[in-house]
Amino acid sequence: MENTSSFENFENREMPNNNMALAITGAILGCCSPYCLGFIIGIVAIVMSTQVKKKFEEGDFEGAEKSAKNAKILAFVSLGLFVTLLVMLGLNWDEFMEQINLALEQAQAGQ
Repeated sequence: MENTSSFENFENREMPNNNMALAITGAILGCCSPYCLGFIIGIVAIVMSTQVKKKFEEGDFEGAEKSAKNAKILAFVSLGLFVTLLVMLGLNWDEFMEQINLALEQAQAGQ
């Protein structure tokens, strides 16, 4: 009888959003973050989001919800690192362009 009730609970529950698209976006944009830290965090977010379906199908509803929540948080952290880089570049744009021009001049002189 308990199996029947747990099966009914299984059908009544919806699988949480695994946030895979957000995790992939975070990983891709995280490649541009300082030391590629956002990329590493994005990969962990992808792994967490892949665990959602497996845990849900095994009946671990709380685990599936936790994995979905952790994937979302890690993806936002990765995106936050990317935005931080953009802000840092925006604030120091002139200095950044001077360094690029200097590097290009040195490369041309070395040929």
